[in-house]
Amino acid sequence: MIRLPESQANVMEFTKFEKAENVTNEDFITSVMKFEKEYLSTKKGIVFHCLVRNLKGEYANLLFADSMNTLKEIERGFMDNEASNNFMGNINPKTVKIYHHEILKENFQVPENFACFEHGTFAPKEEIDFIENDLIAVSDQIEKQYLNTFENSLGHFVGKINNERYSEIAFGKTLGKTREICYGYFGIEPGMKMLNMFNSKTMNLDFWYLLA
Repeated sequence: MIRLPESQANVMEFTKFEKAENVTNEDFITSVMKFEKEYLSTKKGIVFHCLVRNLKGEYANLLFADSMNTLKEIERGFMDNEASNNFMGNINPKTVKIYHHEILKENFQVPENFACFEHGTFAPKEEIDFIENDLIAVSDQIEKQYLNTFENSLGHFVGKINNERYSEIAFGKTLGKTREICYGYFGIEPGMKMLNMFNSKTMNLDFWYLLA
């Protein structure tokens, strides 16, 4: 894990994948840690990195940085590094999906000691006059009126993937409680306000827990 304490994160890269066949979980985690130590740790602008997994057995790299330029710089030298190539050799390339999130929250810092997080993506309804600032405002309401009332809640933001897709990320102490709290949006007014902004057919919601 890489962490720069009290550093502001402006972007998040979330890369989901499955490991290649015949690669053990132990060997895979070892290759990720070597990739982090020998490649990622040498790059400026990285605020946080870790490996996570979901209940489906999929893996993901969670990476926070100071800018999109930092993420592009990481990609440029990726294939020229031995540890990076070894890591990629342990992944099924057909399963890779990359999401770049612009964090729509001022002065966001990656919370300490989180064990899991919700990763949700969605597209606004075409039939409404969607305004990005309205999404940010209702996100603040959810955080202040609901999420912050739970000891489990450790951090939260909404993000922008592109002009047609947005995201919500919520960090917690335990996977079970974080799932329970996030599904509780259906029972609160600001939660329903947010859900009503989005096309339900485009919603993709999953929960991930920390591995390394």
